[in-house]
Amino acid sequence: MGKNINVLLSIESDEDRNLIFAAISTQDDIRITGIEKDEAGMIIKSEQLKPDIIIMNLQPHGIDEAELAPIIHRRSPDTAIIMICDRDENEYAEYALKTGISGFLLRKADMDKLLSVVRIVDMGGFYISSSIIKRALDSNRLNYGKKEDCAFLSPVERCIISGIAMGISDKEIASRINYSAGTIKNRITIIKRKIKLKTRAEIAVFSLVNGLIRPEQVDFMKEKE
Repeated sequence: MGKNINVLLSIESDEDRNLIFAAISTQDDIRITGIEKDEAGMIIKSEQLKPDIIIMNLQPHGIDEAELAPIIHRRSPDTAIIMICDRDENEYAEYALKTGISGFLLRKADMDKLLSVVRIVDMGGFYISSSIIKRALDSNRLNYGKKEDCAFLSPVERCIISGIAMGISDKEIASRINYSAGTIKNRITIIKRKIKLKTRAEIAVFSLVNGLIRPEQVDFMKEKE
């Protein structure tokens, strides 16, 4: 059996928190290592426990929303964040794409979907619901350039970007093009500098906008909500 996926749960609603706790408790490979009801406690616990994943809702009270994910990443760099939101997804599309969140789900998503996303994120992939991506692509505030802007990318860099857009891990990308995982990690750092983007989700949108990958190739574009 592989390692457990350690999850810190920070959900304000008792009903939602209990539902997620019950679902995770049935899984052999996922365990909850901590529970917090507010963002201050979550930040402290993230530094103490260094969980693989934090599942949280987007209802911060004392900290600006745009700062919350970066604060967590500074204190626990290897911790991924899955965000659950019960408000209008259009309001948070840009936030989700630009702050390094690895998974973004609407509250109406079922527990099987959430468990699947936990495993995807733990493998180095990410998930954003299709409605979020579609709204982001239509938003005038998300400017990722025009198709001719991609001429400076090498064929290998385009392959890596396409792999990121499909939500696959660095290891799988490396296997597809016969590179080491370490080399892929370094290449991704270079790519981020070239295209001036910080997160894997932003890179996925960049690849879609610029025609490097077709929407039907990306799993989160297929989801029917």
